Amino acid sequence: MTNIDLILSVILPMFLIILSLAALFWKKIYRRENSADFFPKCGVFVPCKGISENFSENIERFFCLSYPNYDLYFAVENENDSATSIIREKIEFHKKGTLIISQETKTCGQKNLNLVRAVDVSDKNTEVLVFADSDIAPVGAWLETLTGPLKNKKIAATSGFRWLYSKTNGLGSQIHSFQNYILYVLFVFSAKIFNSGLWGGSMAMRKEDYDALKVRDRWLETSVDDLSLAEITVKAKKKIHFCFDAITDTDDTIKLYNKCEKWYIRQVQYLKYHIKRSWISAILLSVLSLAFFARVLVVSFLAVTQQNWTYLLVPACFFAGIFIFAAMFGLHGTKNKLLTFVLYSPISLFNVCVCVVKTIFINVIDWSGYRYFMRFWSGKVWKVEKI
Repeated sequence: MTNIDLILSVILPMFLIILSLAALFWKKIYRRENSADFFPKCGVFVPCKGISENFSENIERFFCLSYPNYDLYFAVENENDSATSIIREKIEFHKKGTLIISQETKTCGQKNLNLVRAVDVSDKNTEVLVFADSDIAPVGAWLETLTGPLKNKKIAATSGFRWLYSKTNGLGSQIHSFQNYILYVLFVFSAKIFNSGLWGGSMAMRKEDYDALKVRDRWLETSVDDLSLAEITVKAKKKIHFCFDAITDTDDTIKLYNKCEKWYIRQVQYLKYHIKRSWISAILLSVLSLAFFARVLVVSFLAVTQQNWTYLLVPACFFAGIFIFAAMFGLHGTKNKLLTFVLYSPISLFNVCVCVVKTIFINVIDWSGYRYFMRFWSGKVWKVEKI
């Protein structure tokens, strides 16, 4: 063991801890835009496919928002979707909302197509478009939070994020929660430093910017809504505003290890096709992190074989740092089952790094029953297959 080994053992954990501290700092100093007199007509668009565990409760929340002037639009792929009957019942009960039956996609992500079809038929007087996922349960002032900053004409789009926590001690569930935690701190950093953070589960933009940036055209040729929108917004030198008070708590974690791995690979693939600078940075950081893991194992092996227990300072510092980063999860939001979250964190971090590296070798995106074949440089879908 050398002093360099000891220094290297704390570099990765310290980097993650600094990111987490920065996210906490930015959240603490965040102040909502003063928009008490700003209530533009909004269209809220919720693409749906299938029924998740809390689907009915989540959909109900969209009908009960405190915002005084909004229309609701739910979009599904076809009439046979299992979500359709629940949405119809909600619309009938509340006498509010519209269900749009889209069609099977041929050239883009099914979610993108559903959103475009819904915007196409929305009220022509709609001033602000708000896009949300059906797996979030928005609170009463969620809509005011997203639309308020748009009073500033310099801001073209706003975004919230999802805070995902596990209600079980299962390995897959806790890894999925950790994956989202990593995405969250990186998302906040990207939003504050590079003005490039948009999350499709809660984002809003003016209709005039949707038209001017030709969002419709881009969505009809690519596989994802949020990162493709972030891509064209940044290229147009438009400002994106991250709303800390539009972060929504969810507990619908993926329970199986292999499925949460596929989920994370897909998130990183979107970076690969739309924000290549961030993807390349993620690749380099992940390769370096895996090298740290390997060196820690080598030093630990030497400690045992040579019976030089001072070598154990390297793995002790490395894993202690990861545990501290994981424990900071509890400072950001709901912290259910925090002990197992912390104990599993080295496995979770290793999983994150492996998933990122795997995206180098995968050129298709599997999502919700479809396989999208992608063009690397343009981020366009060139073929769609059902799976």
